Amino acid sequence: MKYTLPFLILNLLLLNYSSAQNASEIEKDSLLYIFQNNDELLPLDQLNRKVIRTSYGKNTNAFGEMLNKFSKVSTISKDSVLFLKNLEHNDVHIISYMATENDSIAAIQLDQFFQRLKKIPNEKIIVIVFGLKEQYNARHILNLPLSNCNSIIYCNDTSIYAQQEAAQLIMGARKNSPPNTISAGIKWILGSKKIEQKEIETNGRLRYTNPDFIGLNPEDFKGIDSIAHHAIEEGAFPGCQVLVSIKGNIVYEKSFGHHTYESDALKVKNNDVYDIASITKIAGSTLIAMYLEHFNLFHVDKTLGKYIPELTQGTEYENIVLREMMAHQAGLKSWIPFYIKTLKEGILNPEVYRDTIDSLYAIPVAENIFIHKNYTQYMYDKILSNPLGAKKYKYSDLCYYFTQKVFESILGEGQDVFLHRKIYEPMGLQNIRYTPLNHFEKDRIIPTEHDQKFRKQLIHGYVHDPGAAMLGGVGGHAGIFSNAADLASIMQLFIKNGSYAGNQFFTESIRTRFTKKQYENNRRGIGFDRPRENGGGTCSKLASQSSFGHSGFTGALAWADPKDEVIFIFLSNRVHPNQENWKIRDMNIRTDMQKIVYQALRR
Repeated sequence: MKYTLPFLILNLLLLNYSSAQNASEIEKDSLLYIFQNNDELLPLDQLNRKVIRTSYGKNTNAFGEMLNKFSKVSTISKDSVLFLKNLEHNDVHIISYMATENDSIAAIQLDQFFQRLKKIPNEKIIVIVFGLKEQYNARHILNLPLSNCNSIIYCNDTSIYAQQEAAQLIMGARKNSPPNTISAGIKWILGSKKIEQKEIETNGRLRYTNPDFIGLNPEDFKGIDSIAHHAIEEGAFPGCQVLVSIKGNIVYEKSFGHHTYESDALKVKNNDVYDIASITKIAGSTLIAMYLEHFNLFHVDKTLGKYIPELTQGTEYENIVLREMMAHQAGLKSWIPFYIKTLKEGILNPEVYRDTIDSLYAIPVAENIFIHKNYTQYMYDKILSNPLGAKKYKYSDLCYYFTQKVFESILGEGQDVFLHRKIYEPMGLQNIRYTPLNHFEKDRIIPTEHDQKFRKQLIHGYVHDPGAAMLGGVGGHAGIFSNAADLASIMQLFIKNGSYAGNQFFTESIRTRFTKKQYENNRRGIGFDRPRENGGGTCSKLASQSSFGHSGFTGALAWADPKDEVIFIFLSNRVHPNQENWKIRDMNIRTDMQKIVYQALRR
């Protein structure tokens, strides 16, 4: 007997899934079936395109919320017509249908919408039909013009869990159900006809799930909660975000406390963004270096004089090798408090700053503070006037002032613009950017210090680091704001050797070379921090010697361990209200949390 695809779906929808599992159970591999995947649209890889969603029938908010964890997916009304005119060839339209008890009107609307889609040739269409209970009428599915759809998914459950898993399937964070899990009822309908569901692999995106999904006890992670609550009570920081990923699965993601200590302060949410300070060195600068090496545009064994002769020629800095610089082995000073020279009797020098922007005072330093556009050159001249020290390990922010100049000379655009356009946006990252006030609502940005020495205000939405602030918020050493989830995706990119969501940003050999120890008596990689030889240091002593990451002065830590495929992210504003508060270090908060993760793995 010859079955059409709509007829097949009709019969699937009429099946009685009385034995469907509850959403509280572990993995349901009999959930998701892909019966059409033209042009291999699934999973969605490149996310630097418009993705929209239309929902019919019952509420599928859980489906939409999970989609938005991976990319901005705007919900479009099914009654809207104008939006269709703005779609381009590569844009994606996700249409979900979940029947209601009285679905006759929805059925007519769904049919009309599909008929209308036949006239829209540019967009790519993904249709997902969620399972209908036995008493619902599904006959209207039979004549829908599904041939106009690129991908068709059937989900045999309507629970919140099912909706979340369907969204993760579309985005590539999980596989679809393998053929050997298809239920007896579905096999009976398939009969002798060779209609097999289309299998897809994950594309490297992190999956949201529970510890028990990978055989761990959720109770083992409660110690992280206890540490966080105790730290807040002790005044180590007003709030924080913590995320743990194991083998590509986000098994722990929580936010604690508030933005500040004020009584009316906002609670920290998972999509709030923190100033990640020096983690910028790996999430920004080192990532660019690895990308450029992959495309043969840059090499760490070349000198500064090779890339930026106009700045370094005639100085001893022109002979600095980039590998030495990025491993803090080049003999530069640790840092220079550039802002001090811009103060006059403790206040901002009006020859250097203005309180309104104009053509000369065009670089924003903080709210109502703009620095003269030529002051950047003075900062580099100041660095170059300092003689280099011995070539031994000395941690230095100044190294990354130069890497920024090198990268921007190669790219012909700002480091911030390139990162977003070529890496963050294709990955689907929505919550990681320089200059956050240009991209996020202010109440999503966590404040840092009440700056009493330099800017004389609460730093909110501007980078905490004074030097990066004087560069306009975009520095090679600091300036990026992120939430824990997007930063975890960057660390996953490193663990997976540059492969993420259909993109190849760099190779395994590059990742291995950058993350290994570079010099004797210096634990650092190229850009990356590493454990001490006897373990520990920035990370827990239980982290392997192959692990890597970086900390941030504001109270942040991002660490990845390829051995166990563990990612640990901790974000806080421990510098609020004052950067002299070092309880986060003295109480071993970050490393003790990380220790709990490894202990859970070893139980």
